[in-house]
This record gives sequence, C-alpha cells and structure tokens, in this order.
Amino acid sequence: EAVRPFSSELRELRPQVPWSQIVGIRHILVHQYYRTDPDVVWAVVENDLPNLKATVQGLLDELGADEMGRA
Repeated sequence: EAVRPFSSELRELRPQVPWSQIVGIRHILVHQYYRTDPDVVWAVVENDLPNLKATVQGLLDELGADEMGRA
C-alpha cells in the first residue's frame, strides 16, 4: 500500500526493487490470505525486507523525505 503512490519516475530510480511484486504480495495478504504460505512470508521477511528497507531508506535520504510525501 505504501508504494502505490510512488510515481513511475521514482520507481525507475531503483529498478532493482520489485515494485509490482510488492504491491501484489500486499494484495494477496489482504484479500487472498488463504493462499499465503507462512514459510514464504517468513522467508520474505528474513531475506528480502532488510534489503528493501535499506534501499528505500537510501532513496529517502537521496531525495529528501518531504519530496516523497513524508514528514
């Protein structure tokens, strides 16, 4: 949900981030939760989330938080 407002130009600054997959997993977790595999979710949390957090933090630092609608 948090990445949906990001413009395509902003997303293109970090093409290595799987933006559409992030939106897709959110949709499944909220609307099709019965399809989720807890092991897959946990693997994402352990393996992918730290890198995503660092990448997004770098983007925030680079652009300035208020440019991205953050206070």
